[in-house]
Amino acid sequence: MAGVVEEIGLMRACNLLAGVRNKWIGLRAQFLAVLVCFPVSLAAADAALEIAVFPYLSTRAVIELYNPIQEHLEKRLHRPVLFVTAPDMRTFVERTQRGEYRFVLTAPHFARLAQREAGYKPLLRVKAELQGLLVVDKDSPFRRIGDLRGQTVVTPDRLAIAATLGIQMLRASGLKPGENVTLQTSSSHNSAVLSVQKKESAAAITATGALQQMPLELRSSVRILGKSDGVPNIMYLAHPGVPLAEVMRVRDALLDFADNTPEGRAFMDSTGFVGWRSPTAKEMSRLDPYANDVKDMLRKAR
Repeated sequence: MAGVVEEIGLMRACNLLAGVRNKWIGLRAQFLAVLVCFPVSLAAADAALEIAVFPYLSTRAVIELYNPIQEHLEKRLHRPVLFVTAPDMRTFVERTQRGEYRFVLTAPHFARLAQREAGYKPLLRVKAELQGLLVVDKDSPFRRIGDLRGQTVVTPDRLAIAATLGIQMLRASGLKPGENVTLQTSSSHNSAVLSVQKKESAAAITATGALQQMPLELRSSVRILGKSDGVPNIMYLAHPGVPLAEVMRVRDALLDFADNTPEGRAFMDSTGFVGWRSPTAKEMSRLDPYANDVKDMLRKAR
């Protein structure tokens, strides 16, 4: 089982577990069923490695996407591995800031905030740059971003860095959200793009990697109207309290997956990640304005 569990209540989580593929049935699935349906503390479950993934796609999509990494880590580290998430980005960021996650795979601006204010240690970043995208129906008449005047544009969670980059593109083209273009917010990148496919909106904001990770049928139903400049991409981080030896074992196993296995190379190709490398101090500091935006949005939402 890929082990990604959205905290959506006991009944729904257990139903999700019941629907996993046959290869997950058995003692391993039973062990994970305990973790899903009866959450336990980290201290009680220290045999399992937990990696928290920020909820940028639907839970089902994350389950399927990160299953190859979960399987590789279990083989390399000789311990159960559980990917977890949160019901929304706000909850995920707040839990990270409180230090509730030992390891996180998170958005770049969330990573910078966690580094600056919660002491998390950046381990790896996706090699490919992250770009915000504006997408429209493949058969729509829109040819320029300015053509969206008077239309509805759906964004992922407003905390997402892609939402910020997309809104910047709208403004650079003379559009003013709330005045001559309407913004609506969805729960994830794929639900934003789905609104275009269903003709519920004229355009959606998403990110390069997120779009590539969507089902072919969905991503082929839209075309890209605009791209933002690139920023550093998704990152792995470790809580400052995790022993260095454990941090290095996890980091080495992730690099081994990407560099030395056919499953890893296929994963990097299919996601558009290209690979993983260490982030630089300069790249982290570039993210300060976006991290500050997250702080402001969280404070205003209280």
